[in-house]
Order: sequence, then structure tokens, then C-alpha cells
Amino acid sequence: MCEAPLSTYSLYEVTSLHTLSNRGLLVQICLCAFLIWCLRLLWSRRRLYELASKMPGPFSLPLIGSALSFAGNINDTFSNIMVLFKTYPGLFRVWYGPKLLVAISDPKYFEILLPNYLKKQYMYTFAEPVVGHGLFTAPVDTWKRHRKTIMPTFNQKILDGFVQIFSEQAEIFIDQLKGHSGNGEFDIFNVLSKCTLDIICETAMGVKINSQTTDHPYPEWVDRIFEIVVQRAAVCWYHCDLIFNLTSNARDFKTVSRNLHSVTEKVVREKKKAYNEKIAEIDGHFNENIQEHVSNKKAFLDYLIEVTSEGSSKFTNQELANEVTTFIIAGSDTTASTSSYVFITLGIHQDLQQKVYDEIIEVVGPTRPVEPADLPHLKYTEMFIKETLRLFPVATMILRDIDEEVALGDYVIPGGVTVVFGILWAHTDEKYWPEPYKFDPDRFLPEEVSKRHPCAYVPFSYGSRNCIGMKYAMMAMKAMVATVLRKYRISTSYKSVEDVKLKFNLVTRPMDGYKVSVMLRS
Repeated sequence: MCEAPLSTYSLYEVTSLHTLSNRGLLVQICLCAFLIWCLRLLWSRRRLYELASKMPGPFSLPLIGSALSFAGNINDTFSNIMVLFKTYPGLFRVWYGPKLLVAISDPKYFEILLPNYLKKQYMYTFAEPVVGHGLFTAPVDTWKRHRKTIMPTFNQKILDGFVQIFSEQAEIFIDQLKGHSGNGEFDIFNVLSKCTLDIICETAMGVKINSQTTDHPYPEWVDRIFEIVVQRAAVCWYHCDLIFNLTSNARDFKTVSRNLHSVTEKVVREKKKAYNEKIAEIDGHFNENIQEHVSNKKAFLDYLIEVTSEGSSKFTNQELANEVTTFIIAGSDTTASTSSYVFITLGIHQDLQQKVYDEIIEVVGPTRPVEPADLPHLKYTEMFIKETLRLFPVATMILRDIDEEVALGDYVIPGGVTVVFGILWAHTDEKYWPEPYKFDPDRFLPEEVSKRHPCAYVPFSYGSRNCIGMKYAMMAMKAMVATVLRKYRISTSYKSVEDVKLKFNLVTRPMDGYKVSVMLRS
């Protein structure tokens, strides 16, 4: 049988062949375009790859880098991070997908980078729905403006005025501990965080919320927010809002954020009411006498309400709310966390606890409230707190973006990367801390401090973007320890600081909790 001539093929078959041919050509063009784009991208990043290749670091796969090391639950991720810092001391690089991270733990690098590069890494934006552009997350320009405005509210005269509140709230706290006295171990953070919430609200905000006596859930809300932010940061696909918003964590985040904001709104509303009533006392005229009175009494929130109410360009109402939320969260949680670690270390080291107690009795006496003049004389107590902060810093890591190349001696940091400052590992570097896991407050004797690199100890960061509340926190903790130790002896089942295994929840927490037991002193 003869083949049918071409003219006998159906129009549909001819058209299909033509369409397939066009599709194949289109696919080839797309592949070529994609290949050209990839080559251009690789060429534009050649300096990045060149400098990264000269740094030590873990094996990286194409496209995903070492991202698998950060997969899984956040505790596994933190364990892997700890292994990396131990394996590559000083400096190493990690590819997190196409993003290059440079992790450093040598204080000499801290000194170069922390004061000069203030831009926080984009993962801090995951906390913005809660704190907006408060000091913790703000872009550099906003942070500079806010910091300059807020800084006067943390002068020594104002801080000294807070000591009475520190002592009064600590007395309420020791009453709350009565139910735990002689009844075995408990997680002291659950009780203490309510005390520090009352302290920050009454001191910096000028509003009493009585969290200790009403069992306010605010600390639990903060802990849940921290947990979600860290989980989102650790899982790269959760960085996409579209994907994250489909998760139960996103729904929890929105609910808890609303709860936290409701507290902020209440605090600001009550303070504004008091502020307006104060002005109304003189027929609505803000004359020289009332101005002098407010200036003598005002603290953080008073000052912000004043500059906001005056229509100043310094703060908007939203910026006011953002800073209030930031300060309530930071002031309550971080102080409670560090103080809880202090009570653990006091429980581990009974001999040192006795030295702290003896100093407190000598300086303050057995019964009277702590006063501002007492705090500078509690020198060993402060050294004990500092040694606790060395081993359990509030911020284990800080992330900053570097926009330009920076020479660090043996290495050059490329522009456009994120630098991870490993504070915990700087604090345990044997070059600066012999027997780093030995708990020894004498490391902070003046003569010992003078021998060390200034960035070997940076629990509150270093440079101009350090923690604005570090003096406030130290004073509050000293007053707290002095009040509690006169009433109770602290114990714990932890045998050494190395027994306290850490998990990462934006701030570090002990995996097994801040477990201590208390016993009334005879």
C-alpha cells in the first residue's frame, strides 16, 4: 500500500506538530534565559564567593547551603549552632540557602563591628507585629531618634528614685514564696516574672497592675511570642508571610499580640488620664510650676506622653505604644530571666551564697528596706550577678547586617552579609576566661577586669546600640537578691552550671526550668 500524500494529513495533526515545535522552542528559550540569569547572578556575587571560600565553615549543598542543619525543632537547631561555634572558634561562615552568614565569637572582632554597624538583621522584623519599630527592632534612623529622646529618662537620679519600688515589690515577692518554702523545687521564673512585670510598670510606666497578687498571664504571653518568633526565624520557608500565615503559630501569634497590646493600651490610657488630671488641676494651663513638678517626677512614660501631647515630631502615638510594649516586655522578661539564673547559681554554690548573704547583712542589715545608697556597696553581690550573666547572657546571639566590606585581619567580611555575634561563646573563650565553666565572681575584681579585652564580656551588647536599661536592670537585680536572701536560703538540684542545659527562646531558658527550692532562714 502506498503512503498517503502530505496533503491527506488532517489540519489538526499539522497544527499540533507546529504547536509542539513552538513549545519546544519556547522551553529552550526559557532555559537559556534562566541559565543566563544564573550566570549573571553568580558573576555579580563572585566577590562574595571568593571571600567566603577563605573562611572556615561547614559543608554546604548547592542552593540550600547548610539549611538542613537548622531544620527540626528549635532545640535541635540551637544544639547544632553550639556545635558550630565550638568546632570553628573565632569566626566561621554558614550558607543559609543563598544567604551568607558570618558567625564570630572573638572579642577583637566584636570591637570592630558592634560599634560601627547598627543595622539589625531582617529576621528581627518577625517581632514587629508586637513591638513595631521600638528600640529592639527599629531601623537605624528611627532608633537614633528614639534613643536620643528616651535616654534622659534613665539618668541616675531617676533610677535612684526607683529603688523604693524595687524593694516594695521584692517584699511582695517574698510573700509569694511562702507557699513554696520547704515544699521542694519549683520554677522560680513563673513567680518572679510577675514581680518584674509589676516593677517595670510601676517604675518606668508609673502604673500599678498588681500582677503578683492577681496572677496576670502576661509572662506566659511573652514566652509564647518569643517561642513563635524563634521558630519562624529557624525555618526558612516560614520567612514567607504567605506560608507562615497558614500555620497555627500564626494564629497564636495574632491572638497573643492582641493580648499584649491590650496591656499596653491600658497602661498608656491610665497614664494619660493621670497626666491630663495633673494639668487640669491648674485650670488647664501648663505653667512653670506644673512643668517643674512634672520634670522632677517624670520617668520613661511621663516623658514620652509629654513630648507626644505637645505635638512634637519626636514621637507619634503609635511610636509611643511601640516603645511602651518594648520596654514592658524587655524590662519584665529579661530581668526575671537573669534573676532566676542568679538564684540557680546561688543554689549551686552554697559557699558563695553565704558570702553574698554576709555582705547584704553588713551593708543593708537584717530588716530595713534596701536604699539607693546601699547598692554601690553591694560589690560582691554585683560581681556574683555579673558572673551569672557571663555564663547565662540575656542575648546569646546578636544579628547585624553589614553593607560594606570590612577587613578583620586574617579575613574580609563581604558586604551584604549578616554577622552573627556569638556572645555566649565569647564569654566562655579560654583565651580570656581560664576554666571558663568554673563559677568565680572574683573574675570581676577591678584588677581582673582591667586585664581583659573590653568585648570579652558584653551581656548587654557593646557600642551605642547596647541595652539602654542595663543600669536599671543591675540595680533592680541587686535590690531583689538583697531582699530575698535575707529571708530565704536558696537550693537547687543542679550540681554545676554545666548541668543547666539551655534551649533557645529568643532569650535562653533552661531546658528543665529555673528549678530551685527555698527555705526560711531561722
